[in-house]
Amino acid sequence: MPTNAVPTGASVEKKQLAVGTRDATDLYIIRSGKAGPVVMIVGGVHGNETAGYRAARIVRNYQISRGTLLVLPEANSRAVNQGVRYVSGQKDLNRCFPTSSSGTADTRLSREIYYALKKYNVDWLMDMHEGYNYSRLKSSSSVGQSLIYYPSSSTREVASKIVNNMNSGISTSYRKFSLLRYPTRGSLSRAAGQYLGVKSFIFETCSRDNLSTRINYQLRAADILLGSLGMK
Repeated sequence: MPTNAVPTGASVEKKQLAVGTRDATDLYIIRSGKAGPVVMIVGGVHGNETAGYRAARIVRNYQISRGTLLVLPEANSRAVNQGVRYVSGQKDLNRCFPTSSSGTADTRLSREIYYALKKYNVDWLMDMHEGYNYSRLKSSSSVGQSLIYYPSSSTREVASKIVNNMNSGISTSYRKFSLLRYPTRGSLSRAAGQYLGVKSFIFETCSRDNLSTRINYQLRAADILLGSLGMK
């Protein structure tokens, strides 16, 4: 089969979350036509974290060899359009997800994102973010240049693989990626990992690097995840 051929049975579907509202945003469902894991990749939860949504826009055009790939490139589309973390008058989207097993998400948008995890039986979640500084600098509280995962043995194995791959090409120690545990409460990754059993992590680049480098880091991390699952 030619390299650019689409496998028989493969399909791409675009659906809208929070349809009919100012927060409406597109979800892409890429089906390989073959059994396999379900992975969700999210960008743009914070609208000023450019590399995340730029990378996710590229991922939405991926072809996969098995399983299903869900891509939400601009989770908070209004914030992305304004280039801000979240729109004035809104809550921080990454604090709007359940904080207990019986809890609900705070807004229609966060509820529909969370529902999508359940509806499509997502196995893995990668949430693309950026920090303003390097996590290894003790003078800063930023988590830039880190992978923050909700603990499970299989999640740690893939997370370590991603971090080690990134760090192999970085010579400056404080610019290396850190492997951290426990996404913050109220975040999509924390709720997915703690309450839905999804293997979840946040991947944070650092906005002090140039944009092309940051996008490349995000894409490499996504490729390693999908490659580890035999999907790419």
